[in-house]
Amino acid sequence: MATATRSIAILVVMNLFWAASYAVIKYGLGSMDPLALVFWRLAIGLAVVAGWIFFNGSSLKLDRRDAIRIAFAGIFLAASSFLTVTGIEMSNATDASLLYVFEPVWGIILASLILKERFLVSTGIGLAFVLAGLLGLSGFDLGALVGAGDGGVGLGNVIMVIGLLSESLFTIVLKPVARRRGAPVVFAAVLLVAVATLAVPLGARGEFTIPISGRSMFAIAYLSVICTAMGYTLWVAVMRHVPVNVMLFTIFIQPVAGMLIAWATLGEALDVRLMIGGSFLMAGMAIAVAGHVLTERGARRSAEDEPVALAP
Repeated sequence: MATATRSIAILVVMNLFWAASYAVIKYGLGSMDPLALVFWRLAIGLAVVAGWIFFNGSSLKLDRRDAIRIAFAGIFLAASSFLTVTGIEMSNATDASLLYVFEPVWGIILASLILKERFLVSTGIGLAFVLAGLLGLSGFDLGALVGAGDGGVGLGNVIMVIGLLSESLFTIVLKPVARRRGAPVVFAAVLLVAVATLAVPLGARGEFTIPISGRSMFAIAYLSVICTAMGYTLWVAVMRHVPVNVMLFTIFIQPVAGMLIAWATLGEALDVRLMIGGSFLMAGMAIAVAGHVLTERGARRSAEDEPVALAP
């Protein structure tokens, strides 16, 4: 991942895998409740990442400053995972994939305010396209975007939006640590905190039995190994090379791919409104990412062309 182009390519691939997670979560909820599904997803993901660290002999040393950030990131990850899955249980996979655009919108704003990341003109144009896509998806009715007045579906969508705010905070908090530490160790520590956080309510219910039905095992395997262990570890690794606000723009792949997957696997409705809104989201992502890549290339060329001072 020496270049931003390669890093963004990795993000694109992972977002395609994550796009399928909404349908997988909805499928898995047929045999598990949200808390159990999230706990076992993160717990098995932790086991996979810890195994990788053990066989590679990575250093586990973390200073106090990084440990505090990791603790907050773990709590944000636990909260976002539980709230998102709870929202999906009340709503549907198509709504979840579309509402996921709220995470990058939250994150792009927070990255500029908290991390002081440069807000390029292309980022602003891309965000304008995204907001137009959001209006298109809701039929220019903001209430429709979160299902207002639609009973449980509306409440589920609101819960997802809150969960996505928590997930954007996970990325913001972890960015400084990712610059200094190896991704597997950092994410393993985050998962440890998240699993410990979720173990409290699960232990209070006395339900630590591993789900063994075929439906449960498939959902947990996909979500823990591909989406959690592999996906989030790569996400943390890419933080070294790409600004958070650009990383978050790649998430706009998920609404388009996610609704197509939900239509193909779960039979959920797909209409022209979704396709038009999704096209605006993809255009916004392409503009923002292209702007970052071109800016980086220009900076690199300027550095190469800069004359080198000769020693006297």
